Amino acid sequence: MKINNKKIAYILSQFPETHETFILREIIELKKNQINVQLFSLKKCKDKVVHPQAQEFITQTHYSALLSINVIKALLYFIWNRPLECLSLFTYLIKSNITSFEFLIKSIAIIPISLYYAKLIRDLEITHLHAHWATIPTTSAVIISKILGISFSFTAHAWDIFLPNPMLKEKVQHAEFVATCTGYNKKYLDSLLDYKENDKIILNYHGIDFDTLPEINKNIEDNLIFSIGRLCEQKGFPYLLDACDILRDQGYQFKCIIIGEGPDRKALTLQIEQLELQEYVVLSGMKPQSYIFDMFNKARMFVLPCVISKNGDRDGIPNVMIEALAMRTPVISTTVSGVPEIIQNNITGITVEPRNSLQLADAIIGLLNDPDAAKTFVKNGRELVEEKFDIKKNVRELVSILINRNHE
Repeated sequence: MKINNKKIAYILSQFPETHETFILREIIELKKNQINVQLFSLKKCKDKVVHPQAQEFITQTHYSALLSINVIKALLYFIWNRPLECLSLFTYLIKSNITSFEFLIKSIAIIPISLYYAKLIRDLEITHLHAHWATIPTTSAVIISKILGISFSFTAHAWDIFLPNPMLKEKVQHAEFVATCTGYNKKYLDSLLDYKENDKIILNYHGIDFDTLPEINKNIEDNLIFSIGRLCEQKGFPYLLDACDILRDQGYQFKCIIIGEGPDRKALTLQIEQLELQEYVVLSGMKPQSYIFDMFNKARMFVLPCVISKNGDRDGIPNVMIEALAMRTPVISTTVSGVPEIIQNNITGITVEPRNSLQLADAIIGLLNDPDAAKTFVKNGRELVEEKFDIKKNVRELVSILINRNHE
């Protein structure tokens, strides 16, 4: 049976989510490929900035509170009609999450909404589940899969597999397949499986739609350094600020604009004040995609000094790096996680050691002083993203995986 004769449920933590443009692009391309995808969001969108492309999907997305009259009705329905399955499911979740109180509570808390979605999914005659993130969304998919007896798969990204996740190995083993967006992730996930199952983990890079990419119309502003990301530890922004301090002390005139919000805003603001960088660095908050692409046209370079956080959190391949190379903007980053798969040192950009502000400053200065190197990097970088990070090609590969791996 062809996959477009089937219905697939996408289980998402929150849709839309401003930082998850890669999921939005995947859904858009699946729809273009006439795949019947139904979206189920465990949380309602609370983001202040919603990308225009996401607006049309909001009305097509299934939402629910964790507890509502409909949720309670669905819970009672399954308890009454499938008491043994419900008891088995409850016991399974407790045993599988007993080592983590946080995951145990969250897993139990999503049983009611998952059963409500299970009832909708059954009524819609959906035959396969696919979740994004290996944490609670995939737990929800496991619950629905067990109660309905249908297959599930999921996409693992970065922090969701490297932070403590007590059910991860079970999820990988029981899934129809697991897609992941970096070779670095694939190697780790492969290690959780018996060698006989080493074809279960599929490398499927994120991508960009080159047909909808804004015009590359470079209007470079003098020494404009651009960065974007959630203001949190793994993005490495303190090291970018220290590098800016070095640049300023060496007499360079520049402007560094950082787009994003997050828990580290106060600490970064204090660091800017302590280093007296107020004239050089701007924390601009959240901005729409149109503003971001305009910045790619203006910036001399894009800098994101990723690190592995103290709790093990890390990026995979930040989507903004794909966008930067697609827009022919030179990129500087670090050797963390999957970053070297896209930023190949001195070929498609520059990578430095993580948490090394001096190396980072030297790399920025090198690009400022060597425009010929920057031209080489953007040429090679654009060729790389066209080859490996074209969303149309990568979603076609995902569709092929769903056809070959998804069974009634």
